[in-house]
Amino acid sequence: MTSIGSYDSKRCSIGIKGQLGNANDPIDIWFDSIKSVASVLSEENRKLLKLISSESPKSITELSNLTGRAVSNLSRTMKTFEKYGLVSTKVNGKTITPIVKYDSFHISCGLEFSKELSELNLKQYSLVSMFTGVGGLDMGFEGDFSYKDHYFEKQPFINLAAYEKDAKCVETIKKNLDIPIHHIELAEDLVESFPSADILIGGFPCQDFSSCGPKRGLSSERGQLYKVLVRYMEKHQPKIVCAENVPNIARMQNGEVIETIIKDFEKAGYKVQIWDLYAPDYGVPQSRRRIFFVCTRKDLVGEPKKPLPSFLNSYRGTKWAIEDLEEITDESVPNQSQYFKASKAKKGNGQGDEHCKANEPSYTIRANAKSRVQFHYKLERRLTIRECARLQTFPDSFIFPHSATSNIMQIGNAVPPVLSYAVASKIKEFLNNL
Repeated sequence: MTSIGSYDSKRCSIGIKGQLGNANDPIDIWFDSIKSVASVLSEENRKLLKLISSESPKSITELSNLTGRAVSNLSRTMKTFEKYGLVSTKVNGKTITPIVKYDSFHISCGLEFSKELSELNLKQYSLVSMFTGVGGLDMGFEGDFSYKDHYFEKQPFINLAAYEKDAKCVETIKKNLDIPIHHIELAEDLVESFPSADILIGGFPCQDFSSCGPKRGLSSERGQLYKVLVRYMEKHQPKIVCAENVPNIARMQNGEVIETIIKDFEKAGYKVQIWDLYAPDYGVPQSRRRIFFVCTRKDLVGEPKKPLPSFLNSYRGTKWAIEDLEEITDESVPNQSQYFKASKAKKGNGQGDEHCKANEPSYTIRANAKSRVQFHYKLERRLTIRECARLQTFPDSFIFPHSATSNIMQIGNAVPPVLSYAVASKIKEFLNNL
């Protein structure tokens, strides 16, 4: 094809010509930014469209078998293709058949446009993930997911390796995310053989720092596991390290615990920022606060800037997140039929027996193996596993394949992907401006 794309900076829209096979009538497809073109029409995605066009898979599962990519990953990509009119989908029961509208494209624009697009594609950063859990932190760095009809664009971070010791978490990741996950119990001496990367991320174990846990702090073997991150920093010297934990870590032993961790990160050659983030400020419909250690290698100029709250005084409530699930009692939405039937506690302080407030963020979704998951704001039952996942901002396409007890622990221990996305976006911004 020799058709011309156009870039209108005033409208920030990009027109590109697309066609199917040898069709004679190419049609304009409009994107809202240069970044969207680079993400949606990447080389990998163009190959995927060609494959769908030539092989005509009857379902996403069949397409997964053809490509080796996870079903959830392909489902997100199909939604993106649909958003830009590149494919349509035919639904037959629970089977979704993708139908390609365009599989050939021609982008021919002025030098300025071509230069920007080329530079954008070149700015990619390698990443290693530790203590990965079910990948909530990784999802924010990866991007390319939808939550409540909002699409979070693909981020420029390429995961080289992820490490998690919990076999059930590893199984959940393999079912949902297309990242190179390794089932391994982390130790300092193992990182010598790990790949070097631009970014290191990890939610090091929080149980001994949590206000609800045993509060052993740094005195336990588990409390010392942050040193696996320190050893990787010393050995591989990534540009940025992003480590996550509970806010109580800052209060333990009058601040001595967090000061010890900061000093160890600094000794490895890093400037350390502490970002204390309240999740509702960033669109998460759940009262949850988390500490992020954002470490920048000392030879780099400047540091990432803490993300500014985008939902201050306009918090999303529990009802906003889960109201559409009220009448659903089966698995037409995965994990919606799964919930704890435990009655209210007869003793104790009643933690976990509260009813969520409809128009306020929910209570914190805790990794609670004792069934003390809060009650629905309206219905006389506890929240379902899917409702908890929604409040943690996991997409409905993210399936938790285990028992209710295992699933709620995985969800409660996770970083909300939407909060992680806000953090990753500021790190990306810093790296792009270096």
